[in-house]
Amino acid sequence: MWPLLLFSILSVSCIIERLIFWNKVNNYKKISNEFLVNQFTDIAYLKSLSNKNIGYDPYKKLLFKIKDFDLSNQRNLSIALSISIQSIQYEFEKFNNFFATTISIAPLLGLLGTVFGLINSFSFIELGNAGLNADEVTGGISEALVSTAAGLIIAIFTLIFSNYFKSIKIKKIKLLNEFCGRFESFFALKNFN
Repeated sequence: MWPLLLFSILSVSCIIERLIFWNKVNNYKKISNEFLVNQFTDIAYLKSLSNKNIGYDPYKKLLFKIKDFDLSNQRNLSIALSISIQSIQYEFEKFNNFFATTISIAPLLGLLGTVFGLINSFSFIELGNAGLNADEVTGGISEALVSTAAGLIIAIFTLIFSNYFKSIKIKKIKLLNEFCGRFESFFALKNFN
């Protein structure tokens, strides 16, 4: 049961961190084309971006990441945007591997606890005196099944939040890709003609 307790504490901690992260990211709305053209496509504005004024804004974070690239032509801009999107996607996927591991291992740890509990329960059975120790055996079996239930609860709880975070990530990456397409077009019109 100790490994299950550890996985549950770590899982809840990671879920809380991701909830806070996605809440902050979701506070930033989609950027209009006019705002994009007027502000973000200006090279001077890009160079002025710093880590301090970005916060959790995924659009500014994307632009902050491309500012150090050579943006002298369309090809370089496309490469910079692609690399930046991948970097942001990596941030969005934080703890995904831990969630997958917890979802896989928690039920198995629960079953392992049940097996050990059943082995322990059956040690109370003495040949010829099966009726005398029935209370210990049934009590041990019910106690052993608690670990299976705990493992399943931890896995299901983690799976629900993991899928929720994945769906948010997919939506945000889609919006960022749309933003990159619009940004690339407007930036090219403003700076490459």
